[in-house]
Order: sequence, then structure tokens, then C-alpha cells
Amino acid sequence: MIRLNESVDDKLRKRLMSYGTGDKNYWSFRGKAAREHAHSYLQYPAMMVPQMQRKLIEIIRELVPGIKSVYDPFVGSGTVLTESMLQGLDFRGQDINPLAVLICRTKRGPFFEKALREKTENLFKNIEADDSKDVDIDFRNIDKWFRPDIAGELSRIRKAIKREPAKWSRRFFWVALSETVRLSSNSRTSTFKLHIRPAGEIKTREISPIEIFKKIVYANHGKLSKIRKLLEANSFIKRDYFTGSVEILLADSTKALNSNGNGNGKNKFDLLVTSPPYGDNATTVPYGQYSYLPLQWIELSDIDEKIDDSYLSTTHAIDSISLGGLKKDALEDSDKIGKLSVTFSETIKSLQDEPRDRAVRVAAFCRDLNNCIDPILDTLKPDAYMIWTIGNRRVGKRSIPMDDILSELIAARGAKNILKFDREIPSKRMAVKNNFADTMRKESILVFKKGNY
Repeated sequence: MIRLNESVDDKLRKRLMSYGTGDKNYWSFRGKAAREHAHSYLQYPAMMVPQMQRKLIEIIRELVPGIKSVYDPFVGSGTVLTESMLQGLDFRGQDINPLAVLICRTKRGPFFEKALREKTENLFKNIEADDSKDVDIDFRNIDKWFRPDIAGELSRIRKAIKREPAKWSRRFFWVALSETVRLSSNSRTSTFKLHIRPAGEIKTREISPIEIFKKIVYANHGKLSKIRKLLEANSFIKRDYFTGSVEILLADSTKALNSNGNGNGKNKFDLLVTSPPYGDNATTVPYGQYSYLPLQWIELSDIDEKIDDSYLSTTHAIDSISLGGLKKDALEDSDKIGKLSVTFSETIKSLQDEPRDRAVRVAAFCRDLNNCIDPILDTLKPDAYMIWTIGNRRVGKRSIPMDDILSELIAARGAKNILKFDREIPSKRMAVKNNFADTMRKESILVFKKGNY
């Protein structure tokens, strides 16, 4: 029985806990985590479970009816973006990875279904009419990662996409090309890291990037059509555009927003739904390495005008500017973070007898994660609810309690801890040969309410 004077916070806590009472595996969504429509335009590392995010947003909206906007500072492949759109909510997301920005800017529409079919047939005609074997791009070790015949076909696709006049459709095709590059390169698909296939396998592979690209494009047509129908069913599309506001930024979440963002006191967000990385990319999920080869074939200015060649200067360039990528003075900064999180301080002490680089990695990542929190809170309205999904990675043989560290860092800013609950991960969206995936069996969902920040 609900008490008449029960607060929204209490109701939210009880509601979330109730789903695990009858079924302790409810939040695992075992066998119910299929990635449909726009969620599956391409494979991206460590994607969130759409059904879980959908349910969490629905529960909070039911108890807090005034929610109209969602913010995700680590937008990744756009799971929260798509689920927010399907509920008619305004959305803003950002990521430091250009490939993530491309995917999300494609997913937000427009949804010109008929025009896209016409543009697709024209694109395929241009590809077939091009009998050139020249490769119109060059980067370090291109011959290592692409067989000459495969590079030639990819170049034909790239040139045809560049001839397409509409940026919205070029982006749709670039996403399909990204997945084509992943499947046709000499890097193994069993890992998100760049890992060369055996020489004999490279030589004997029978593969056509053009045929792969066509299949992906046609499949993505069907996915676009499906999400369009879902949006139309709820009157969330008008003249082929989503009726809400969607903004996707190429941005560093450790930095305050510029004057074009929402950190200037106006239009702050009602709800945060996000999942930050669980550790530095180099030793957990290498989003940058994964993105390196696809981005070489994409016209970067079609993603964002701010992108320059520095993003692709090395295979590790994007990972080095991501959370925990820069290690300089990480341990020296530990005392400051330790004052905000006792668990962080104890964790660093527990690593002091192990190789120094382990403590450095943890300290660097937690320093950057801590630096994100103030800019993130500044985008939210007072009393806004927050849903953080985080996992505890391992360093050496030691589990790092990122859930407790993040909880303490958020609470140190005056936020109220509503609830923390765990979910088993039946099939994490990570490559098979990844030690991090082997050790990740559980995630924590942290539900907070912002104070009068």
C-alpha cells in the first residue's frame, strides 16, 4: 500500500525494486534484448540494452509527468537517443568519437524514405559505372589493413557517396560504409581492437565490399522504415522530421558547454540517462581503435566541421583523448579525488604493491570521470533525475568498484542517492576475444536526484 504522503523519490525506489521481486533477472532482459530498427544500423562496441533504457525512462516519466527532455553525455551508438525519440522527448547527446556522432546524427533523421530509395538506386548505378581500380585515399599502413582489390571497391563506393548532393543521405550511406569497412578489412571481427588476420586467410578470402555494402544499405532501409512507422504511430513525425528537438555534439564531456549548448542557464534538461566508459579505452573497450579504419574512408566534414586530421593521426588518437587516455600526473591528482570518494582512495592504496601502471590507469580514468560530473550537472535542472549505468572492470586480478566510486563522486555534489541495483549481463555487446568482456558479468544502475546545484 502506498502512503498518501509518500514522496516521489520513495515511489520511484519502490517501483524500481518491485521489478526484481518476482523475477530477480528482470533487468537482465535475457532473451529480450534484441536490437531492432535503428538500433542495429551497425555493430558498435558495448552497446546499451534498448529495452532496459526504455523501461527506466517510462517508469520515471510515469512518476514525474513533466519530463520533456533527456541528456546523454556519452551518447555512443545512440541507444538512449532512439529510445527518447520513440517517447517523443527532446534530446541532446555528445561524444568525443566522430563515428558515434555520425551514427547519432543519422539516427535522428530526417526520414525521407521515398527519396532515399531513389538516391540509393542512383548511388548503385554510379558505383557500377565506375570501373576504376584507383584508390582515392591514403593513410599509414593502408596496404596492411586492406587488400588492393578490396581497397579499390571501397574507393568506388566512397567516390559515389561523395557525389551525392544531400548531406543527410550521405550520412546514411557513410554509416553503411562504416560497417562494410569493418567486415572487409584485414582486421579480425572477433575483437574491437585492430588485430590482423593470418596472412593465408587474407589472401584467400572471397569478399566483395560492394556486395556487402548493398546488402547493408537495403537492410538499413528496412530499419529506417520500421522506426519511421513507430514514430508515425505516435505522431512524432511531421513532414519526414522528428517533431522534437535533437542535438548531437562532437564534444569532450569533461569540459563545460560553449554558448551554443545548454550550459548557459537556459533550456536545461529534465533527465539524464547515460552509461560512461567503465575504464580507459586502451584496456577496456577500444572505441577509438574500432573507429579508426571506418573513419579513414569517410568524408570527415560530413560528420562535423570541427573534425581535423588529429583524430586519425594514429590508431590510438581517439582513445588518448577519451576518459583516462592521458596519464600524466594522474597519481599526483589522487588526493583531490580521494577527498570526494573514500572508495577511490582505498582502491588506489590497494594497488600500491602492484605494478605502478595499474594505479595510474585507475587514477587517470577516475580523474577524468570526476571532471565530467560538474559540467554534466550544470546541464540539468534542479531536482532532475539521473540514471547512470556503470560496470566494475578489473585491473590485474582486482575488481575496481566503479559503481561505488561514481556514486560517491556524484553524492559529493549534493545529489541524492535514490537507489542502486545490479543487473546480470547475459550477452554483453563486446567482441569475443576481449579480456574485459570475459570479466564483465554485471552492471550497476545508479539512480540519483540532482540537488539545487
